[in-house]
Amino acid sequence: MEKLLPYQLRSLEEECAVSTCSATLEARNMELHASLPKLTATLSKLDNYLSLIAAASKSSREHPRTNQAAFFTQMAGGLNQLHEVLKEISKHYNTKVSLEHQLPTATQKLKTTDECVVSSLVALVSCTGKFAPFFSSNLEFFVSRAGYRTRGVSLCRDTEGPVSSPVVTDLRDRATSYISRLKRPCPESVPYKTAVLNRRTLLSSTESREGLAQQLTTAQEKIRGLEQEKEHWMLEAQLLQVRLEKETKRVSQLEVDLRQLQAGQVLTPAPPVEVTPTADPGDRKSVGSDVETSMLGKLESSVADESSESETREQLIKAHFTGRVTELTSQLQLADSKAVNFNSECRALQQRLGLAEKAKEKFQEELQTAQQKIAQLQDELTTTTSNYESQLSMMSEHLCSMNDKLTQQRDEIDALKLSNKGSKKGKGR
Repeated sequence: MEKLLPYQLRSLEEECAVSTCSATLEARNMELHASLPKLTATLSKLDNYLSLIAAASKSSREHPRTNQAAFFTQMAGGLNQLHEVLKEISKHYNTKVSLEHQLPTATQKLKTTDECVVSSLVALVSCTGKFAPFFSSNLEFFVSRAGYRTRGVSLCRDTEGPVSSPVVTDLRDRATSYISRLKRPCPESVPYKTAVLNRRTLLSSTESREGLAQQLTTAQEKIRGLEQEKEHWMLEAQLLQVRLEKETKRVSQLEVDLRQLQAGQVLTPAPPVEVTPTADPGDRKSVGSDVETSMLGKLESSVADESSESETREQLIKAHFTGRVTELTSQLQLADSKAVNFNSECRALQQRLGLAEKAKEKFQEELQTAQQKIAQLQDELTTTTSNYESQLSMMSEHLCSMNDKLTQQRDEIDALKLSNKGSKKGKGR
């Protein structure tokens, strides 16, 4: 009200300064001008007393309890004053409205607004007329202090009215301070259910990630070991195949040599010697020692040389293929790690793409909403501009008609003045 009061007074002063304002209307406006500050002062007075009475329930009050009766008494007087001021304002405004409606410049909108203000003032007068007597009649009840009866302690009276036990008063003050501490605003935080769900999700994602990482490491180690075993057994199979072929050739050669020897010594045939492909080198040496006096001694030395050369060849082949297997295994591990990294990067990029698409949809919706608001504001601006233009055209037409009326009145006044002067001259002659 204190902020609106200067604008209200200024509006009344501007209304009095208009040429169409009559002296009676100006007097009513000035009476209303004098009544509005009284209303503002009365309302501020009531606000102060209400704040003081409300502060009595706080532990940090700045006035003693004995002043409560004076506060209620002053508040009852303020309510009666408010009722009188509203009656005065309603009276002045009714007179002002009746005078305004008689003017030719009064529009229908002004009349409707005046009627609404008059009805609001009448309702305020009736409400304050009911509230002020009720407060005044019950002032004794508001002023008296409430007594508390506790077990084993009776009420005592003194100059301040009924008082309670000191223990009850202390407990009441402590309860008031406790409730005031509880009413502190809570800090902003995440709801409990949301926090629990987020924690479960985080733990499950962390555990699943760690478990998957361990499983992936174990699986890679197993795959590496299996690949090495596979390559080892493939090499063993190739070596055994080469040995088998060599032993087969050797057996066939020995059989041919044995047949030649048997054909050369017909009178004293030697017993046949059985040579198996699976015989050990020691067995072969024993066989050669049995036929040492014959021509088979040369054959034994050639077999030993061939066995040493085949063993060295097998060792070289095994070393070559072992190195090759190790190299291929390391390359495979590197390719697997690169594939895992590329897979994780692709998943991250896919998630980013999904988030970007969601953000894009959200921004598109906001853009559509903003465009709709802009279109609505443009429509409102167009309608407001057309309304203002129509009002300006009506005002200009009204001003033109008023100017025409003024010129006609001036012409009539001038004609009457001339006729009066002519009649006076005729009478003088």
